[in-house]
Amino acid sequence: MKKRKQYIIDRKYQLRTTFSIIGVVTVVTALILGAITASVVYNNTILKENNSKITNIYDIENSIFVSLSSMPEAIKDPHVKQAMILNAKNHDRNMETLKQLITYNSRIVTANITLLAAILAIIVIESIVLYIILIRQTHRVSGPIYVISNFMKEIIDGKKPNLRPLRSKDELKDFYELFKEMVAAIHEREKKNP
Repeated sequence: MKKRKQYIIDRKYQLRTTFSIIGVVTVVTALILGAITASVVYNNTILKENNSKITNIYDIENSIFVSLSSMPEAIKDPHVKQAMILNAKNHDRNMETLKQLITYNSRIVTANITLLAAILAIIVIESIVLYIILIRQTHRVSGPIYVISNFMKEIIDGKKPNLRPLRSKDELKDFYELFKEMVAAIHEREKKNP
């Protein structure tokens, strides 16, 4: 069986069907993507605000600690000295934790934007693949209708069509078999009544 190279045979039917399905999928996907985008934008805004607050806390705490730790070395009390050493260690740990939080929040913001871009790319690819699949599927209906229509034109012109089987993946096979029976019945009548 010769493969047909032209997949769009019945432009109106195939494109209307394809784009109506793609339209529904696109609307649903757009709603989902809109919800995800709104969530990402809101969360990114909150993360950026939190980073700003953390940076402010970082600066204030660091300033306070530097001021307190720059007190004269004249402190003679060993307990105060020990507390200052412990506070310095805690301060360094807190500053490092705050830096990590800022970095982590910034990574989340970047990851969210990357995720949105990836989802958008997937939607575009999905639409292209869906278009190809739907054109091929509608071709399996349009192809047999095209073949039957051409055979009908031959019959109308008084010719005897050379019927061939449909392709293995074509639809409307039962209808085509009925059409072939009709053509055979017409030929039988013509033989009896010349």
